[in-house]
Amino acid sequence: MRVGLAFAALLLPGLAWWLWFGDRRKDGAQALAEIITISASFIALGTLGFYTVRLKVTPLLLGLVLGLCFGIALAGLIRRGKGAFNKTWLFALLGLAVALVWRFWQARDLVFPNWVDSQHHVLIIRKMIEFGGLPSTLEPYLPGPFYYHFGFHAVGALFSALSGLDPAASVLMLGQAISACVGLAVYALAKQLGKDWRIGLLAAVFVTFVTKMPGYYLSWGRYTLLIGVMILPVAMAEAIRVWDNHDHWWQLAGLSLLTAGTLLSHYFTAFLFVLFLALLGIRWLVETIRSKSANWKPITSVAIATFTGLVLASRWYYRIFVYSSAASRPVFRVMEAEPLKASWDYLLYLVGPVSGYVLIAFGLIGLFWTAFKIKKFTFQAWAALVLFFSLPTGFRLMNFRNDYFALVAFIPIAITSAFGIVLLLGKLITRKRLSNLLILLIGVALSVSGALQNARAVNTETILATRSDLEALKWIETHTPEDARFFVNTTYWGFDVYRGVDGGGWILPMTGRWSLAPTIFYPMVADRDFIRSVADLGMRASSITECGDDFWLLVNDAGINYLYIKEGVGSLQPNALIACEGVDQLINIEDVHIYLITKPGNTP
Repeated sequence: MRVGLAFAALLLPGLAWWLWFGDRRKDGAQALAEIITISASFIALGTLGFYTVRLKVTPLLLGLVLGLCFGIALAGLIRRGKGAFNKTWLFALLGLAVALVWRFWQARDLVFPNWVDSQHHVLIIRKMIEFGGLPSTLEPYLPGPFYYHFGFHAVGALFSALSGLDPAASVLMLGQAISACVGLAVYALAKQLGKDWRIGLLAAVFVTFVTKMPGYYLSWGRYTLLIGVMILPVAMAEAIRVWDNHDHWWQLAGLSLLTAGTLLSHYFTAFLFVLFLALLGIRWLVETIRSKSANWKPITSVAIATFTGLVLASRWYYRIFVYSSAASRPVFRVMEAEPLKASWDYLLYLVGPVSGYVLIAFGLIGLFWTAFKIKKFTFQAWAALVLFFSLPTGFRLMNFRNDYFALVAFIPIAITSAFGIVLLLGKLITRKRLSNLLILLIGVALSVSGALQNARAVNTETILATRSDLEALKWIETHTPEDARFFVNTTYWGFDVYRGVDGGGWILPMTGRWSLAPTIFYPMVADRDFIRSVADLGMRASSITECGDDFWLLVNDAGINYLYIKEGVGSLQPNALIACEGVDQLINIEDVHIYLITKPGNTP
């Protein structure tokens, strides 16, 4: 019950916005997509606003804000009366419910959010809850300034606080809810482009059941990118709407909010949105040259709205510019040819499975069919660029690897394939009922086939922690001092970074205790000496196999007083510690063993 109310509370800002300023011409799915994404954007912007004025979010202040949103929404509902909702809302809510059930079912066996990215997402949310807002640093957990994109973390912290769930459970549940909402967002863009609910519905169904992404984000814990690809299609749709209908100021304000939300969610989705806006500008130039006269209203409206969104997010982007090395990255460069050989197989994996390849075939039809229609020029050019840079050709734009583009390629693939199917059957079959029936049959066939292929969205190799780890972490939180320092088994991750191999990697995010694997986020801090020190300790821990000289030297250098060992995982195992003098087992919870160093000064 409380979790459901927490989800409802997250939607209050967007609901209030839509009841007062929403376009009644939108169907239920479009409106619901706008409510969800406006809410996410508002929460991120509100978090940044409190940070800017140095105001912490207390329970009282949070209650006042939510109460105000509820009051505005209630007043808007009374104002609109019976016309607030129509029958399309029922279908939209039903579709969202099906998507939610599907996404939660895919994650049914997980106890923790997956892989290593999830660990620092949880750590950031933990810090935000403890701090009462957006922090400038993650201390005492990690030193240095914090300047990461935080849209997901702001929503996650609010959801965790309202639901009473711990940050890890909140990330897992909220992540799947966002994944389900991506289909709605893609529907909003496809419907805006095609003015046809059939195209929107097919695109939403394809994204939910047929393409590997975004469902497979669950395996990697790519939740910041996930919320970005939820907001991005709605922001693009709203930009098109403002371009076509620029008579009302609230349309501009809605686009401003969505722009800021996209910018604060993920750097890559921010780049993709800027790319789309640039193509809108090229479209305006083409139309101006063709007509030999300039219509300033469309481009001015979009420019004002998006620039306002940039201004709203600029406080944080200035911080990013100051502390990151992004400004020194090349705009365009060519990769070495050698690593490209294996990249093609990886690309096929990302845009697959077989059902995804079928969509690509339909998508090429839709892409070429509408490529020269000026009204669709912007999206078609954007889709072509995203798909081109998904290919491992060696070209990089803004230092983004081709697999970054491949991770979002499901958006243009789903939409262009929906266009291809509807346009092709509409051209071949003049009887609309028969055409609609065939569209339905193709959609169902692809969805069933895709669902069977994508039923398992979790790669077992990315499951680092299980229920025994969860129980062990609970024990650590209640039975060890806050300044406890843990040895955990580690392995090389890449870029001179070492990660935990089991639940030990969750010690810092879940309990606040220090460990040899303080998430892979530690290279984001400013202190180079700290980074080198942690990397060195992780490297040494990865090769420890026994209670020998190297072990005790590491214990002394790192000030370790506890050990976290899981049977069958990592280089150091319990059988190597049985006769280890100065190491006493405190507890074992199924396959997890926790030890105390009783002689921290013990050296060989």
